Amino acid sequence: MKRLVLLFVVVSSVACAQPLRDINYRYLYDPDQPILLDIKPVRVGASWEIFYKLQKRDTITTGLSAEWSTRNTLGDREGTAISSVTGNAEAGKITLPVSASVQVLVAKIISSSTNKAWYFYKVLDPKYPVNGWLSAAGEPVPGQYIKGGNVYTVHGAGQTKIISYYRDTFPAAVPAFSEALGRVSPALKVDSTFSVTGDEGVTFTQQGLYLVQVDTTSSEGYAFRVQNDYPRLTKLESLADPFIYVCTRQEFDRLKVARGDKKAFDKVILNVTGDAERAKKFMRSYFRRVELANQFFTSYKEGWKTDRGMIYIVFGVPDEVYKFNEREVWNYKNSSFKASFDFVKSPTLFDPENLVLVRERKFQETWYEVIDLWRNARF
Repeated sequence: MKRLVLLFVVVSSVACAQPLRDINYRYLYDPDQPILLDIKPVRVGASWEIFYKLQKRDTITTGLSAEWSTRNTLGDREGTAISSVTGNAEAGKITLPVSASVQVLVAKIISSSTNKAWYFYKVLDPKYPVNGWLSAAGEPVPGQYIKGGNVYTVHGAGQTKIISYYRDTFPAAVPAFSEALGRVSPALKVDSTFSVTGDEGVTFTQQGLYLVQVDTTSSEGYAFRVQNDYPRLTKLESLADPFIYVCTRQEFDRLKVARGDKKAFDKVILNVTGDAERAKKFMRSYFRRVELANQFFTSYKEGWKTDRGMIYIVFGVPDEVYKFNEREVWNYKNSSFKASFDFVKSPTLFDPENLVLVRERKFQETWYEVIDLWRNARF
């Protein structure tokens, strides 16, 4: 199965056209980018239902318009314009027939105020297994996670949908030097199931992973997570686990024991940094990255637990991001450290876009150098 890929690129002139494969996609993971376009394709029978929603993050980038097209390959400079768009530049839906071959769906968002254009694209594979979506208050839900306690409508093929719930907490990613691929098990133990019919509203109360299918033996469906203290972690009991990347085993164990006890928790963090001001800077910087990892990389497990989430938290926004059919490459060219990480596709029904890090022993020295920077609050 080919991977479904979302890419982002900003160019300095709206008149510029270029192949989508030869771009540094660093801005895809940059929280300071002025816009972000979420594209959610759903394959329903012989048609694609493609929902999109634009996020604007500043007041300077205005006068936005959208041009949609399809291309045959990532190397094409131009494509065929799409007219079947319902909505505007900020939100809407596109309906396309499913092609027998892979297509590239491209959105060019243009700002007349800044004379810049942003390209986003998705590779539409006819074998893509996602065949439904969630909506809230009549609007499709972007991303891969929702809040518990709200009412959602479950859409998809078939009148009756079976929803499987998985309580599995899933482990955090292991360090980059462990020399093992963090592949996903093709099957998980189901903790419970229930069904919904038609447009019946559903309130999800338990945190964890959910899979919606018409038939539990089907290779089609769609998954999402229910998370309450998320993507920004604000509760003391939520803060201990993400420290696994920068703490010693003994420190991590003490943080786990200190759940709910702020005084004990603060004491451990102070022992890590050695200084109260460094501790504050450490906490602020570290959990900002955890929040961003949750926003960008949430999958069948929390974003901070994924391989890309781990690298993002520890190393930050890459200087270069290159996308290929089977992998994604992140390059860091910081004056303090240099590293290049490869992520290869490992798709499952729970996440057709899943990427895992190719781990190598050579990363060990750089890893500990960067961890030392964190522990001294030098980020």
